[in-house]
Amino acid sequence: MTLSVKSDRVGSVMHLVLADCADGRSFDLAQRAALVAALRDLDPDLRAVLIRWERPRQSLAPDLPDAEDRKAPTLRETCKALETCARPVFVLIEGGLGGQAAELVLAAHGRLALPKARMQFAAVRLGLISECGTTQRLPRLLGAAEALRLLCDGPVVGAAEALAMGLIDHVIDVDGDHAAQIAAVHDVIDAALKGGTAPLAGLARSAGLRDGRSYLAAISAKRADAPKADPCQAAVINCVEAAMLLPGDQGLDFEDSLSKDLATSARAQALCHLFRAERRAEQMPEGLRDYIPVPVRHVGVVGAAPALSGLVLTALTRGAAVTVMEPDRTRLVGMLKAVANAQEAAVAAGRLTPIQRDADWERLATVDEDTPLEVADLLLVLGEAQVPPAQMSALIAQRKGRAVLVTGRGEVPNDAFRLILTGRVAEIALPPGAGAQPCVQAIAFLRQMGLTVLPIGPQSPSGIVGRLGGAGGGALRAMLGMGVSDAAIGQALLAFGLRPPTLNPVEGVAPRAMPPEEIVNRWLAALANEGVRLLSAGMAFSPLDVDLVAVAGMGFPRDKGGPLHQADQRGLLVVRRDLTLWADEGDVWKPLPAWDALVSLGRGFAGIASQG
Repeated sequence: MTLSVKSDRVGSVMHLVLADCADGRSFDLAQRAALVAALRDLDPDLRAVLIRWERPRQSLAPDLPDAEDRKAPTLRETCKALETCARPVFVLIEGGLGGQAAELVLAAHGRLALPKARMQFAAVRLGLISECGTTQRLPRLLGAAEALRLLCDGPVVGAAEALAMGLIDHVIDVDGDHAAQIAAVHDVIDAALKGGTAPLAGLARSAGLRDGRSYLAAISAKRADAPKADPCQAAVINCVEAAMLLPGDQGLDFEDSLSKDLATSARAQALCHLFRAERRAEQMPEGLRDYIPVPVRHVGVVGAAPALSGLVLTALTRGAAVTVMEPDRTRLVGMLKAVANAQEAAVAAGRLTPIQRDADWERLATVDEDTPLEVADLLLVLGEAQVPPAQMSALIAQRKGRAVLVTGRGEVPNDAFRLILTGRVAEIALPPGAGAQPCVQAIAFLRQMGLTVLPIGPQSPSGIVGRLGGAGGGALRAMLGMGVSDAAIGQALLAFGLRPPTLNPVEGVAPRAMPPEEIVNRWLAALANEGVRLLSAGMAFSPLDVDLVAVAGMGFPRDKGGPLHQADQRGLLVVRRDLTLWADEGDVWKPLPAWDALVSLGRGFAGIASQG
């Protein structure tokens, strides 16, 4: 069994080496328990403790709440063990550190980092704040302005910036192997301990509190600018203010109280739900994880359309060559202009230099319909491209073992994948007989293009996003036909957090008053009903996929979690009852038989998602 924390004495310094957590978390209960025990049982002749990771971490993501977070020793108790350790505790940051691991290191006496180290405090993405003292230690260390920026905005901070602001104490910029770097770490520790004066830990540091006037001014400024509807940022601001006004332990208790309130809020639960969906989308599907994708250095594009210009531009920016085959000169020129205009806009905004623009443009080529694209590592095909079927078949035949992605509503040839692009979401249908290598290559390429990739089941031209949009639109049209005004529908959706679509009033129908809550519930119920249909048909593989597409692809409010999450919050029994009551008023509300099985299981959509 792998030890969660390994101890290794090097001279007078005890190294406590943390292994990777089994579930991908940055820090877990086993590590907390082992770390607290190790700090309690130190040899009396040790001069210091060095905490480091067995392998440099890369993830900066926050940690999702876990039932074990409340088990002893908690993270707050572990941080206290670092602060009150009989010997100075140093931490070495070698890679990316986020979540609870980033919060832990703030309690140490000294923070050391390699040049490529990065840190991030991004709990606000989940609608949460720290429960172990981060909102108290950061402002004591950095002052209110920097602490609020790190906690409310969640930027990634590199080693040089962290050193400049005082977040870390020393950068180990030493050429050579890891042994040479560790030797340099020991030199820094020796220098810090020289003279017998131990460095201050965690809450004992107070440099950030010295200028009280500037501190409180930063609090006021942030409070004035913070979004009024964001209780998480309000809680962060109140906690940072408490770091100035309250003694250390009282500040920790204040933070803990606000943290518990936020953790039980509907907003935090929805944001955590969406974060789980995003993490699922980042994983390669089961059965494909052992394959290494073939790199895509040259993209072949068959057919020109504005819908593909974004992918072409991103591929060029990522360093790939792109060759476009389009016999219609008007369509070709239109797409090339769209790419060129986007490049000029990026130059004007400072995201691209003129030299980079010119280099990217040099890698963009066009060919006629008689020129094969044999050199392309991957093909992007516009479904409506004006290419003879025989030529298309020949192009695909050349791609054995390589991916062919087809967009649009046309037919998808055998051995090709249908690609449905909506915003930053890419739904990709993986045919049952598709080889593993093309599947892996297609998913990896789309992720490199900055897209959220969701594999789906059957080759549907509309995908999950089209089916959900159709169901939601059907519900709105049905309500208009019942006499509900377009203004009432628009106001109800806007209050829910959705930008309402343009609706055309229905003439000759007697007006019907409908409460905003019912309007929203009818719309949500239609979406949930379609979500059940998608799951039953195998088009969506998980309720998380349905909710992620709804949020990222059709503008569903992120802090509401998605239609299936909303169904869980309302109760599946209640939603099925509503669908039954409204069934005669529109097909979108006719409950599918699968609702009966869902209700009888009693697990809800979240329970289904947790099973895979």
